[in-house]
Amino acid sequence: MNTKKIVGIFLLSLCTMCFVNCSDDDTPDDPADTITLNMLNEHNGKTYLGESNVYINEANNFITSKNFISDVGNGAGVGANILPSLTNLTHEVAVTPGHIYQIFDKNTLINFPSGNYAIQVETSYYQAYVVSKIVNSDMNIGAIVKYISVFPNNNGLPAYKYNIGSLYRIGETVELALPQDIEFFLKEHSAGIKGLNVTYANNKLRITLTKAPDIVNGPYGTFDLYIRSNNVFTIVEVHVE
Repeated sequence: MNTKKIVGIFLLSLCTMCFVNCSDDDTPDDPADTITLNMLNEHNGKTYLGESNVYINEANNFITSKNFISDVGNGAGVGANILPSLTNLTHEVAVTPGHIYQIFDKNTLINFPSGNYAIQVETSYYQAYVVSKIVNSDMNIGAIVKYISVFPNNNGLPAYKYNIGSLYRIGETVELALPQDIEFFLKEHSAGIKGLNVTYANNKLRITLTKAPDIVNGPYGTFDLYIRSNNVFTIVEVHVE
């Protein structure tokens, strides 16, 4: 092999290495909106995670009184594509490097009659990743945490507080197309919920008025129907006048 060929192969190798390295630099592991936080525990500054009530206590656990925390387990990083984990919600959990955590506002979650929790559409939660512990003089004083704000997929559900329609006379029906495998319940109303029949079949939810509107004894006014699809929920409204 002559000298020109050897030099050519060497230069080609350099170009290939440069291309690979540049491509890696242009594709960071973390989403663009990732925030890196030095979370000091309650005896060394008591840093809160974002706008949540979550901090690290003396036992070096995440703890909160106003949120729910879910330890998702080992993960590749804060940008991991993970559905909302709502089966092991707690108020205190160990801070473990390499683990992903999800932090939910209690006011955005509903526990449905089936016992399944769901998060409200159009609301966000935090997804956090513990990079490492923060150690000072052999003492664990906190953790380096990366976190992002995540909006769940609406799973084909309508917008929150969507108006499905109005009912005026006995026998009138309003309907709404929905995804498969939903769960729903009609919220109790000051005028009671008698007079409204709610059914679901063939991916359509139907609400039928079975009693004449009565401003005193009901049904009358705006009724809220809670609908869950997997781990998200919405509320649709129906008016009886």
